[in-house]
Amino acid sequence: MQELPPLTLVKTWLEVVQQLEIPITIREKRRKLLTYYFGSIEQAKRYVQENDDYRKLVS
Repeated sequence: MQELPPLTLVKTWLEVVQQLEIPITIREKRRKLLTYYFGSIEQAKRYVQENDDYRKLVS
């Protein structure tokens, strides 16, 4: 099993993918990384939601 990137990095990649002012080539590279590690953007989002301890503490 491959090691997943740090949670903060995954959150940053998700933000980059959603920001239209960032060049499409950069967004596509991040989208490919997320898909490589998680299979889909939705799975990456789910991973962040389930593992973001700070969010759990604030809620």
